[in-house]
Amino acid sequence: MGLIIEYISIPLGIIQVIQGFFLILFIPGYATTLALYPGKNEISLFQRIVLSVIFSMALVILIVLFIDEVLALNTTPANITGAILIFSLIALAFWTAERIVNGKISKYMSENGGDNRNFLSVCRSRLRVRLTSDDKDAWVKKVWNGIKK
Repeated sequence: MGLIIEYISIPLGIIQVIQGFFLILFIPGYATTLALYPGKNEISLFQRIVLSVIFSMALVILIVLFIDEVLALNTTPANITGAILIFSLIALAFWTAERIVNGKISKYMSENGGDNRNFLSVCRSRLRVRLTSDDKDAWVKKVWNGIKK
């Protein structure tokens, strides 16, 4: 009987390790990189994966500290898992909102005489507007003249 339990417990342990890796070292960071860099071509897939692991390590520590010090909750595995999932869902909500807004901006640009190469992307991490087109100066002057009126 003990041998059967041992054969079952080994695959279950491997599944728990894989689940813990993705929950702690990948998901929160990946959701954060999606929120910070919403475009597909802003960073490469390799950079996104590396940043995901790095952000996840830092974010999990900050989330646990937030649970313990600010919310004064016990740092149980259930509380930590719930907080990580809530943080990840909030980051995915930001990413979804950015995609919707960027889609509406590009639709507006294409309807108002702009070509599809003009795309306005607001980078929240640097709080500046980046333009991705060949005629940046003409487009900036056109927008600036529209703002001054």
